Amino acid sequence: MISLNSQQKEILFDYCMGLTSEQESAQAQELVFSNEQAAKFVTSIKASLSPLESITPEECPDELAEGTIWRIKQTLRTSQVGLNQLLAAEQKRKTGFWHNIFGRLATAAVFVIVGTGAITAWNVGTNYARQMSWQTKCGSQMAGLFTGLSNYRNDNNGQMPALASAPGDPWWKVGYQGSENVSNTRKMWVLVKNGYLKSDAFVCPSYKACSLNCNPKEYNDFPNRNLVTYSFRIGCPKAGLEKMGRQVIIADKSPIFANVSASEKELIINISDELLKRNSPNHGGRGQNVLFCDGSVVFVKGHTVDVSLDDIYTIQNTHTYQGVELPASEADAFLAP
Repeated sequence: MISLNSQQKEILFDYCMGLTSEQESAQAQELVFSNEQAAKFVTSIKASLSPLESITPEECPDELAEGTIWRIKQTLRTSQVGLNQLLAAEQKRKTGFWHNIFGRLATAAVFVIVGTGAITAWNVGTNYARQMSWQTKCGSQMAGLFTGLSNYRNDNNGQMPALASAPGDPWWKVGYQGSENVSNTRKMWVLVKNGYLKSDAFVCPSYKACSLNCNPKEYNDFPNRNLVTYSFRIGCPKAGLEKMGRQVIIADKSPIFANVSASEKELIINISDELLKRNSPNHGGRGQNVLFCDGSVVFVKGHTVDVSLDDIYTIQNTHTYQGVELPASEADAFLAP
């Protein structure tokens, strides 16, 4: 195993913090993909940052956000008009060299103050707009996943991609490349492996783009967790998709299992009331896109999608998870990891 140098560690740290450029992100992803120590380094940093997710952001209603953006725009227009008037008045004044110098410095100070406020307001507005854009693109991307699934079913007598597993087999070890089917993402990797979808179709647009520089046929699962940011339905062994009706099959990454790593020896997660309130990390905790088996996509601000109040990220009456649990019926939607 090749040791990491200081520069590589700095790039990996910045990557985890979201501070890298597109080129540096590609370097970090290549390191994680090719170097076991790099993968462990990134996992440890993310584990250290995970307590920050316990801070639950207060949800801002869309109408309030839209109204705030409108008021920001009005403020920017008013500030710009006032600034233009101030500059025009200053230019007309010709009362001496030093007075002009001090006057220009004062004008520059006003410009900095107004400009700083404008930049702050602009950042708030553009961040909201960016989140909404990612949300829309994510929904369109899920529709593309459904197209890939449909094409696969058409070529396989209506069957969904599936791999042999038995009760008690784990479903959380994303990235494990052994012969055992120990992750719920392997069945979706079949779509990549057989050319129905590209690997980047499984990365939410809110994340930095991840590219796969290898032959998919050489792998049994997504090479690492960074290449799949969605969670997939784990069905009851007693029923198939054709008996499900309009139920959820894919959603943004589960907030329950968001930080699970295949390098861990075992999985034990206790569900708290606070954890149940979290939304997917894909969209800043605002909510999650959900894909139904009829191809429709809905953005929901919670874990429930219908009048049944069934939590799509948990199993009914289950509060501790070891990564082997299965729902008792198809009426209990369960998406993981």
